[in-house]
Formats: sequence, C-alpha cells, structure tokens
Amino acid sequence: MRALLSQLEREGWYRGQVVRTVEVPPRPAVYAPPPPELPEAAKAWLAVQGLWLFRHQAEAMAAIFAGEDVILATGPSSGKTLAMALPILARLAEDPEGTALLLYPLKALAQDQLGKWQKLGAFLGMDVGGIYDGDTPAHLRPKLRGKARLLLTNPYALHQYLEWHHLWAPFLARLRYVVLDEAHWYQGAFGSGVALLLWRLGRLLRRYGAKPTFVLASATSGDPAGLARALLGREARPITEDGSPQGARTWWFWDPDRDPKASAFAQVVQLARFLLEAGLQTLVFVPSRRMAEALSAAVRAAAPHLGEKIAAYRAGYLPEERRALEAGLREGSLRLVVSTCALELGVDIGGLDAVILMGYPGSLASARQQAGRAGRAGRPALVVYVPEEDPLDSYFLHHPEELVFGPVELPVLNPRHRGLLFRHVLCAAAELPLRPEELGELGVQEEELAPLLKAGPLARTPAGLVYAGRTRAVENAPLDALSSRQVRLLWQGETLEVWDEVRARREAFPGAVLLHQGQPFRVRALDLEAGVAELEEFPEDYTTKAVTTETVRILKPEVQQEGLGFGWVEVREEVRAYKVLSRGRLVEVRPLSLPPVEFQTEGIWLLWPTPWEEPGALHGAEHALVALVPLLVGASAKDVGGISTPHHPDTQKPTILIYEGFPGGIGISRALLSRVGEWVRRTAEHLARCPCEAGCPRCVLSARCGSGNQPMDKGGARAILERWRERYGPVG
Repeated sequence: MRALLSQLEREGWYRGQVVRTVEVPPRPAVYAPPPPELPEAAKAWLAVQGLWLFRHQAEAMAAIFAGEDVILATGPSSGKTLAMALPILARLAEDPEGTALLLYPLKALAQDQLGKWQKLGAFLGMDVGGIYDGDTPAHLRPKLRGKARLLLTNPYALHQYLEWHHLWAPFLARLRYVVLDEAHWYQGAFGSGVALLLWRLGRLLRRYGAKPTFVLASATSGDPAGLARALLGREARPITEDGSPQGARTWWFWDPDRDPKASAFAQVVQLARFLLEAGLQTLVFVPSRRMAEALSAAVRAAAPHLGEKIAAYRAGYLPEERRALEAGLREGSLRLVVSTCALELGVDIGGLDAVILMGYPGSLASARQQAGRAGRAGRPALVVYVPEEDPLDSYFLHHPEELVFGPVELPVLNPRHRGLLFRHVLCAAAELPLRPEELGELGVQEEELAPLLKAGPLARTPAGLVYAGRTRAVENAPLDALSSRQVRLLWQGETLEVWDEVRARREAFPGAVLLHQGQPFRVRALDLEAGVAELEEFPEDYTTKAVTTETVRILKPEVQQEGLGFGWVEVREEVRAYKVLSRGRLVEVRPLSLPPVEFQTEGIWLLWPTPWEEPGALHGAEHALVALVPLLVGASAKDVGGISTPHHPDTQKPTILIYEGFPGGIGISRALLSRVGEWVRRTAEHLARCPCEAGCPRCVLSARCGSGNQPMDKGGARAILERWRERYGPVG
C-alpha cells in the first residue's frame, strides 16, 4: 500500500488528504478439529469443500451439540453461518421430526442465506424448506408450515404470525433450534420489541412442549453476553475469540479540508477512479440511495472506458438485479460498486481489494463490518475513511486508532419499557391466556394492568387474562416504536414505515424531507389525529432539520452525587421552524406551528459547583457531549437531546442535562452513567484537537440547535469539561 500511496501522491489533483495511516497486521488462522459429535456425513462435506474449522467454529459447534444457548460474535467473513448451519442441519438430518426457525432482520438477507442452507442440507440428504414472510404466496404457506424442516423469516413477520400459532402447531411442537442472525441489529426500540417478541414465542413453545436451543450470530459487540441476555431473558455462552485469518489491512484517513476548492463528493469521485484504474476492486459505502446513484454516475463519467465495470447497489432493486450485481462482485466483472448499507450485512460478495467509507456509518460495529468487506481470504486490503462535516466523523479523523482498534459500543435495549411491554402483554393475551406467573417473568404486577382491564382491551377469565380489543393486538404494537400513539408514513396509499408520534413531530413535519431505505420523500401533510403523514417523492437535493426549543424538569433523581445526577425527567419540546439545507448549507428557515410534545424519560446531568458558568461554554459542551454519545453506546446522536443553563431551577447550579428522546427511555442514559468519566474526557479531547478557533460543525455547532448555535464559546466548553474532569473524574 505504500507504493499505492506514492502513486497517489503523483496525481495532479491530490492535495495531501491522507493525513494518517494505520496498519493492521495480518492475523493467522487458528484451526481446531471438528467436535466428536459431528456426524461423518458432515465431516465428509467439509472434506469435499476442502475446509478446516476455525477455532471459534469448532467451539460454537460443540456448544450447539451440547444444547447450550450461544452467541457467536466474531468479525466479518469469519464463517459464522457455517458454524451454525453444520451442527443444526446435521442434528436435523438425524432427527426426522425436528425443525428450526431462522430469523433475519432483513428480507433480502434471508433470500441470500437460504441458498447456503439449502446446499448444505442437500448434501446431508435433507430438504431444508424455504422462506415464510409477507411475500410468500398464500397457496404455498400451508405446505411450508406443515412439511418444512427449516423456515427463514424476519421478526416483523413472526410478530404477525404468533396469534395464529394453532396453524403452526406441528412445526412449533418439533422446534429444536431458533437462530437470530445479525443479532447486533437488535438494539434500541427495535431490539426491545424483538426481546418481547421472543418472550412471547417462548411461552407458546412451552405450551407445545418444545425446548429449542437459541443460537445468535453477531458482529463484534461491546457486550455480546449482555446483548444475548437482554434478548433471550437468560444467559447464553459468548464465543468471541476469532480464529479466522485476516490479511494485512491499511487504513487511510482522508481530510477533505486539505482541498478547500473541491467538495468531499468530488474528491471521492477522483479517489474511486484512481483505485479503479490502479486495478483494485473497490466498494464505496455511502449514506443514501441518491448518493449511491449520483456517485456511481460521476465515477462512470470520470472513467468512461470502464463504465460497464461500475455500478450502484441499494435496497429497492429487484431481487434478480441484486443477485446479478452480487455475482459481478464475486466473479470480478464489476470492479467498483457504490452501495448503501445494504451490502454491510452477510450478503456473499467475495473478497475485495479496497473499501471507501464515505462518512461514519453510525457505530463502530457497522464501520468494522463495512471495512471487513475488504481483504477477505487473507489478502492485503485498503480502507479509506472520508469524514463528513459532523463532530463524530471529525472525532475519528483525529483519533484514527479508536476507529480501527477501539472498543465497540455497548448495546442498548430496554424490554422493560412500560409502554412497549404493556402492548406486548396485550399481544400475548391474544395468543394464549396470561397467567400471573408469566407476568412475573416480565416484572409486571397485576395491579399495573388495572387501566387496561378497566378500558376493555384486557379481560379476566378463569383461564387467565385474555385480549378483548376490537382490532388485532399486533396492529397497535409495532416492533420498532416505543410510544402508544403511532403515525403511519403513507406514499400512494402504501405504508412505508410506522413511527411513534414523538419522532413524527420532530422529523415528519409538513415540508420535512426524509429517507426511506435511502430514497428521499417529502412530507406533504401531517395529521396527528388520524396518525398519518402523507409523503410524496422528492427529487431535489435538499435536506431539512427541525428547529426545536426544549425545557426539561427533573422529576425523580435515582443517582445524586457531587457533580452528577441521573433519573427521570419531564421534557417539553416545541418545533417552531425548520431549516432547509443543500449539501449541508443553509438555504432558508421556514416557520412551523405544531402543538408541543411532552413526555417523561430518563436523563443524565452534569453539575458545576460555581455559582455561574458562561452560557456559551455550557452550550458548546452540551452540543459536543450529545454528538459523541454514539462513541459509547449503541445509539444515534438523534436519539438524545440536551439543554444547558447557568442556573437550573431543579439543581440550583450550572447544569448540562442530556435526555433520551423516547418516552420512557431505552437505557441510553443508564449506559452513559456507567462511562461518564470516559465520555467527558473524550469530548474534551475532541474539542482540543479540532483545528477551528471559534467552533465549527465538526465540534460544537449543530444543525439541530433551536437557538441558532448562540451563544457559543468553544474554548470555554473545553475549559469547563476539563474542570469537571479534574474535580469529578473518579465519579465516572
């Protein structure tokens, strides 16, 4: 890669943008013999394929054969599918009655993985089955339920089917294994809903006498055992020592500001063309569908002689189009592909020479997954990180080792969220009568359900609590929303997504531009009473940001220490206007008139003992702390809000309060509490490293700020964070 960098430095357009390089040494494979329980037919398949088991694969197989619940958390292309599929299919081949249920977070991923399971099943003499989801033709469903040994689906579909479990009785009664692939996706509101979905599945399985083994596969996680515990409600054995080989990997950290005359987009076009012409098969990850199409077109224009070797890949393509693109990458006929995160997950595309990350993808787990697409099969590889104008993106430009080697964020989910939990209680009561001891599994006291019993959706019978609502319980319990009031995003009569009302007020206001699977839409109308936001396609290159003002009261502190507090808060948010931006630049501010949002959630607050701190310093520190939340927990900066004041009425001190943007919270503040000292330290260090003088979008300026980023004092922000560290650092 040094020769390649020297070649780049001779390019006329290059301005020294590679400001840091980080070398990751190669990692040799660590092999282990197959577990003795592996049948001879399975060993024969390994021999035919010329495969030796890596240590983590053999360890996972032994645990699965022993009936242990397992979470396998290793890197990309480490053979997690084989580690699950071989023992499960081998056992099912020996047990003609047994079945298995495989859950994938995305339909496209289930389609990709089905072929792998079918090929291995065919060698072992077993007809695997197929996919059962909303796209499965109605006439095929009875046969799949009745005869399939193995079914692939997704949590959204399973959520709908559990009420009709009597149709699934033969399959469920014989269930031996439940697989959750890409388990790191199950975080936040979605992960909390999936955890409750699995609890509902578990009580049905007890009804049918099934006791399956749960097998989870995940990208590298900050706490795989904790993630499994939160999802399953019980312990699972974590397997994290990756025995697969990895070739040497070089990271280039690219500073677009080295060429102020060219945008980051234009620089990535030149960089992609350079790598393409240098013979490196390259994958570029971008944040949206629109950018995938625009960037691939721009590279084709820059290298017209290679146009047929360049393509875009995104959700929304027909399955046969996606399969053709994936085959082109595997076979090498495609040399450069620009993709959204659709290629981040376990779709088989073979090994690539280079990956460009255009912007930080939101989590270290995702960044490592995307980077792991390069250098497969032990070959050397290049990863280029190109930050956008964002504090978190900028942080990693100045702290490259943390992006490459740093600890992965803690997973955050809260299955005990009361609003979400009670909606799943209603779903469970619609599936089977609920008994008091089952409520105890959720930590719910029966008296907490009195409002539901009084209002009518829940009724008491001799068999237990049953659902008595007029509509299906699942219709009022979307998996990925916490609020009981929902807003459907409608386009041409089709529901694209369902959001909770709090999020809809912030992001689906009239005139807002939003992305669905990378495709831009504009909100034409928002009717909160009907719970509908009407969308229209929006071809213009604009984005929008709500301008909000917040007031936050502390209701019930659970932790009160010198300099630090944590507990329940009440938030009142008002969206008074929104900004229209073009490529990050402000075009105009348009007024809005929406009723305020009020909700209770969890928050964490920092205090200073002085009678007064400059408002600009507190304001800058608040923005920087919010921006770096995703460094520590599996959440987006959009999932939290903040206020700062020289004198908060509930603390009587200068205060910065960071709160969760979800009614009831999902555990972000609690996770931050456990790492607050590190959070403050890393934020102060980032402010020290940012080269600007008065503040910029890479450190303290925020497009979400309701006061126009005024007052603002970057130097003061760094100073008060340093003082907090010096005085209270041991607290964190």
